Amino acid sequence: MGNKKWMKSSAIIMMTVGMLLAGCSNNNAPQNSGSPANDSKGSDTQPLSGHQIVKDPLELKIHMHYTDTFIYDDNWPIFKEAEAMTNIKLKGTASKASTNSKELFNTMMASGKIPDLVHHQIKEQYDSLGIEGAFLELDGLIEEHAPNIKKFLSEHPDAAKFMKAYNGKTYFLNFTPDGPAAKGWFVRQDWLDKLGLEQPKTVDELHALLKAFKEKDPNGNGVNDEIPYFSRTKLDGIYDLLIQWGVRGGADAAKRGFYADNGVVKYGMYEPGYKTAIENIAKWYKEGLIDKEIFTRGAKARDILLGDNIGGITHDWFASTANFNDILATKIPGFSFGPMTPPANTEGKVVEESSRKQTHASGWGISAATKHPVEAIKYMDFWFSEEGRRLMNFGIEGKHYDLVDGKPKFKKSILENKEKTVIQQLQEEGGQIELAFHQDYAYEEQWTNATALKGIKEYIDNGFIMEAYPPISYTDEERTKFEELNAGVLTYVEEKLQRWVLGVEPVNDETFSKYIKELEDLGIKDLLALEQVAYDRYMK
Repeated sequence: MGNKKWMKSSAIIMMTVGMLLAGCSNNNAPQNSGSPANDSKGSDTQPLSGHQIVKDPLELKIHMHYTDTFIYDDNWPIFKEAEAMTNIKLKGTASKASTNSKELFNTMMASGKIPDLVHHQIKEQYDSLGIEGAFLELDGLIEEHAPNIKKFLSEHPDAAKFMKAYNGKTYFLNFTPDGPAAKGWFVRQDWLDKLGLEQPKTVDELHALLKAFKEKDPNGNGVNDEIPYFSRTKLDGIYDLLIQWGVRGGADAAKRGFYADNGVVKYGMYEPGYKTAIENIAKWYKEGLIDKEIFTRGAKARDILLGDNIGGITHDWFASTANFNDILATKIPGFSFGPMTPPANTEGKVVEESSRKQTHASGWGISAATKHPVEAIKYMDFWFSEEGRRLMNFGIEGKHYDLVDGKPKFKKSILENKEKTVIQQLQEEGGQIELAFHQDYAYEEQWTNATALKGIKEYIDNGFIMEAYPPISYTDEERTKFEELNAGVLTYVEEKLQRWVLGVEPVNDETFSKYIKELEDLGIKDLLALEQVAYDRYMK
């Protein structure tokens, strides 16, 4: 079993893991065959009831520590409920004292003490370790012992593609979000009404509206303090505007710049149209139509600018943005911040580039050293069953929700909690934790207000939401090269974007030509070629 690729970033870790793999290859642990261990207790011939996986209680150890925040808690009530249903108890191994998930994962792998189930937030790293033998190939186990996972994968081919490593095999099952809509345009409808204006239908009308907000005192305080366009994310606020001039690739922060055009991978900020887009955005900024502090104001921009009755238009998540109508109803008489149809861009297209990801990098798999591969995959399968999915999405019946006409409905005490959001309440007890399960948008729909729901329905029903760039996977060599090239390219793109928008440097033929040349010197063509290979492999 080869190990020369495993954990390239650390020679010490690589050597330790190599020793681990050598040891694994000589013991009785299953080796990526999908075959159950001889001492497996989960025989299909045992008289089990309901979701019981084993007749006698069994403990499986799990490493779960992700986003430097979420650590598996043995006392989570939702997992205790799962234990009562399956007879499988999980025992967490991740240190609650650690605050660095990636470092802790690497340390755990290097130690050689790999528990039965391992959660991780970097799929490609996990895949590489699986290919080298540290984690089980799951395809055979799913085929034989996981009917719910098998059904889910057959019904969600894109998710099934994403879960496969670059060699076409599955070592890692991912968390799968639900619901297509993510962000949309929001405008102060009460300001429009006061000025006798309509929602903008084109980019030119959007520009005219922003000028009206800036110059005609829509908040009525006699002070020219309105900030027509604002954003709580310093770069997204500018990238979200690019599509108005037909420049794609700005919406996905994880793969900034990349998009596919009829099977050809392109980079929006390398296209000729980017010059026109950034030139106009810089003009809007100079005119005072874009928040002067857009690069520095930070995450509280919505709270501050809407709360001070000076923010006019933003592009943001539906549910949280629409909530300001409830938050500010008593503070600002007549306050109305509603979704609006995306203005037709300069190509005449009415589109929304952002979308909710249909796959996510977080998930889990099974250690090659486990003595209980069948029980482990059956436990993972439980979370894809109707009852398991409902448990992870909505919590415990009678405590978090009641079944009404066969559907879970959150209790008023959960929905009306003034101190914590619904998702915070669930996560504190083990719900909505990003192991491999299929999220149910109905859980979010219940605490999304009518204003947001109306906007979401409009964007979905009218087909505004563009197809997202797929979550492709890389080989080890591709990933290393991608990270190296992309880091330099993206850093330069973002530095230049800020200089142009702020007016530090003019946008003209000369500066744009130098920008394109610098991108090419940084390897943009090699980056696109690499991405095309990985994209083609994914699409096949």
